[in-house]
Amino acid sequence: IFENMDVALQKYPDLVKKYFMTSCIPVNDHKFIMLHAAVWSGGTFIYIPENVKVKIPLQAYFRMNAIKGGQFEHTLIIADKGSEVRYIEGCSSPVYASGSLHAGCVEIHVLEGARVQYSSIENWSKNTYNLNTKRAIVQKDGVIEWINGNMGSKVTMLYPSSVLVGEGARSDSLGIAFAGAGQNQDTGAKVIHAASNTSSTIYAKSISKGGGISTYRGLIKVMPKARNCKSFMKCSGLILDNISKSDAIPILKIENSDVHAAHEATVGKI
Repeated sequence: IFENMDVALQKYPDLVKKYFMTSCIPVNDHKFIMLHAAVWSGGTFIYIPENVKVKIPLQAYFRMNAIKGGQFEHTLIIADKGSEVRYIEGCSSPVYASGSLHAGCVEIHVLEGARVQYSSIENWSKNTYNLNTKRAIVQKDGVIEWINGNMGSKVTMLYPSSVLVGEGARSDSLGIAFAGAGQNQDTGAKVIHAASNTSSTIYAKSISKGGGISTYRGLIKVMPKARNCKSFMKCSGLILDNISKSDAIPILKIENSDVHAAHEATVGKI
């Protein structure tokens, strides 16, 4: 099933109700999600049945056209047991003098043995505040792959998150951010290891130019009962002049001793 979210709500109400803003991103998660829950419209709904492997990538494109507008699209992806899907999302907006707000929401449910690859290229205009929330909840032996590119917007705060709740679950994240003049790219990734024998990688790269600000903000959290977990985080910042800025804020919260966790950061200046 590959539908507009508004259409899916009418055609598959029971399926939407089961997964929409429940265990993955609850309505009271933070204030921008509360706003999103109140006014959302549009977006993408994907349901892949059990053991179905979609070979062709699915793709959607969102464009914000209104002056002083707000966009609150909702993307809900459900990969049932043993299924596979790749989804590519593009976002952009025209340049206006007034500010705009993007507070979308992406929920991904990776059921047992399923695999989802989510790719997103966000190129909002430089008057847009991009405050997006993306999260996946991954069951036993499931795999989530995040690929994110952030180039536009005035301010971006985006940290795709994975919650590994089943044994053998895995999360891989690759993020690339570019901050030019007048831009603040605050991006990263988060992984919560809530089950044993789970693994994750986070790779983040940023480029700052013309006074742009790039910040990597990442989290690896291993819960007390999550044994034999493996996680690696690497962030690299490239500064192209003497007026730009690059920061790295990695956080590792390891709550038991049976864990392999590592972090590496590099900053380059030309």
